[in-house]
Amino acid sequence: MNRTISNGTIAAYAAPLVPIWMLHTPALSILPGLYATVSGIDLAVIGAILVTSRILDGVTDPLIGLLSDATRTALGRRKPWIIAGGLLCMVGVWFWFRPSADTGALYFFLASIAVYIGWTMVEIPHGAWLSELSGDYEERSHIAGIRTTAIYLGYVVFWLGPFLPLFETTEITPEVTTFLSWVVIVLMLATMTWAVIKVPEGNPRNSETPNLTAAISGLVSNKPLRLFLVIIGASWLASGMVAGLYFFFISSYLEIPDKFGHIGLAVAAIGFVSASIWGWAGARLGKHRVLVICNLSTVITLVAMSLIRPGPHAFSAMLVIFSLSALFSAGSTVAYYALMADVVDYDTLMTRKNNAGNYYALITLFQKVGLGAGAGLALTVSALFGFDAVGENEGWALAGFFVAFIVIPIALNLLATILATLFPITRRRHGIIRRRLDSLALRKAEATRG
Repeated sequence: MNRTISNGTIAAYAAPLVPIWMLHTPALSILPGLYATVSGIDLAVIGAILVTSRILDGVTDPLIGLLSDATRTALGRRKPWIIAGGLLCMVGVWFWFRPSADTGALYFFLASIAVYIGWTMVEIPHGAWLSELSGDYEERSHIAGIRTTAIYLGYVVFWLGPFLPLFETTEITPEVTTFLSWVVIVLMLATMTWAVIKVPEGNPRNSETPNLTAAISGLVSNKPLRLFLVIIGASWLASGMVAGLYFFFISSYLEIPDKFGHIGLAVAAIGFVSASIWGWAGARLGKHRVLVICNLSTVITLVAMSLIRPGPHAFSAMLVIFSLSALFSAGSTVAYYALMADVVDYDTLMTRKNNAGNYYALITLFQKVGLGAGAGLALTVSALFGFDAVGENEGWALAGFFVAFIVIPIALNLLATILATLFPITRRRHGIIRRRLDSLALRKAEATRG
């Protein structure tokens, strides 16, 4: 591996994702359930809010990607957006993490939108920054591994919250989320400052300002990108459906609401430890092969989860199965961001422009739309079958719940597994792309000197 950036610099680059993913953690699996039970908002209404917010992302995400690519400041392309997005997140989370009997549907919607836009302004430029920090196939996997480690560290910090001696129970309550809002705010300030000061702007392969027409044309004509988006779209839609009903699976079905923190902390720890290992695996096995392994393994864990029944062994079974799920989820995340950097190189070779912001906007957009729409779809399907968030459920209500929680996600992950085997940019093909890009850059430099 041709190392061009130190681990300390990579750590500073990855650090802002710790507080950002403290927001992702409860966005679908905790807060919708809390607002349903504490604020009394109907499940179908919460589902509609999640879907509506994802439609808004369809406008804001590509726009932020394009504007990030076009930004020219003394701080570079990406840093101003990360600063602005972090500040908006700090304001939004102060409200979002405080559900009560007085916070209705409009409150939940507006607070969600503020946080979603804020973390988009961080995540899209931050992801695009990865492709500009290094052009090496293996080093990109290494950076993506550390980046994913920061994501799971955010999970760890969030799930440590209910275990603090400040609280009487290990359940996730509004008191816990209120405290964690302050943790997010402090970490956001600290990590943004570290990244802006420590990490270089990077080296875009082409510094020309992209235009909207050219960017759209590149997206449409990029065959590897189209396949990649179907893969991540199917995978994240499945994850969203599972996340949307996870709160009710633990609290209403398995009846172990006091074990949220235990399971969450174990899952976060597994992801944190394994992320860098997946970076190593991606560099040696091939990133698309990591996707195949992880998506197929997710199918197996979903089948195992469907076999868990309420009772004395429910907690231990859930702990083991969800920890395995976290292991493979970490591998998928590493592969997604490392593969997209290679797709950006392919686009740069074809269009002679750097549209990294647009491309990483698509990852964020498909992630948020997939997770949000998946959660909204799962909640809606469950509501149509008569599932009650606060009452007893059996018969059709329980059947509909498991169709949304297990059956459809299995089918979607199988589709993602099959398509991942067909991804065309392998290590060898990426090497060809990089050599051609280097040749173009050399010719351009010689022409400029001449």
